[in-house]
Amino acid sequence: MGTRLYEWMTPQQAASALEEFIAERARALGHLRSSMTAAGLDPDEVLDGSVDSVAPVWEWITAQLTELGVDPRPLDEDPTRPSWPSWSRHGTLVDPHPPAAALALVDGFVSYLAGVITTAVPPARWRVGEHIINDYPMLNYPVLAADGHQIFLPAIPLYSAYQSAHGRDPMDGAEMLAHTRRTVSALRGEGPEAHAAEEPLVTVVAEVECFDVGLRADVPAEHPGLVERLVDELSDREGVDAVHRYGTAALVVNAPSWDEVRLRLWLTLWLQRNLSR
Repeated sequence: MGTRLYEWMTPQQAASALEEFIAERARALGHLRSSMTAAGLDPDEVLDGSVDSVAPVWEWITAQLTELGVDPRPLDEDPTRPSWPSWSRHGTLVDPHPPAAALALVDGFVSYLAGVITTAVPPARWRVGEHIINDYPMLNYPVLAADGHQIFLPAIPLYSAYQSAHGRDPMDGAEMLAHTRRTVSALRGEGPEAHAAEEPLVTVVAEVECFDVGLRADVPAEHPGLVERLVDELSDREGVDAVHRYGTAALVVNAPSWDEVRLRLWLTLWLQRNLSR
């Protein structure tokens, strides 16, 4: 397939993208194993398939991602792009972006994480993300699904990879392990993540020269102070001129160089990480 974003795919294109994604899993895991071997690790020992193994595996990958940094070339001028994992070509990446080697490590982790989760939740299956809400963040994405819950596995690792590449605060092993345990619980139909699955954390509407953002009502109600932290961090991002909170769960964002998809994904991933802390 080409580089069409998941958000703009037809059902047939999304089904083909899912097949492409699934076909890449074994090769991605093989790359992770060979990378560990080259670093002097025993992949059979490190990648033992347990949920607890996620923490040291992610710690090791994070160290590599931090060292790799960012690719100096703009996305449109990066000649390695055709070789990237399909989810990174069809997803929304922004500059400065992680290099191909970093994306390959994240892709290997995604394959390993999928194996860990499906062992813990045997009914979980790959499918095309769908929802009755048109701006659902995972619409048309390849998701792991069970018991009404859907998760796009590369999202949180990629978010953390950007944090590492830019010298910010990446997720450590304990945080990734906690994320994995919450995912397992949600796919089993347990915990608040499963019960909240039907309503997105955030909605974004493009207005004239700005974006109107609505947060799920429980976010400010149950996590006082979190929205102000979100405003501060979003205001600090390149390309964001201003963020104004005009209601308990409502923001106006002035970011001329951003689009609706990028803003929705950034907000969703930031909330997914910080709501769990």
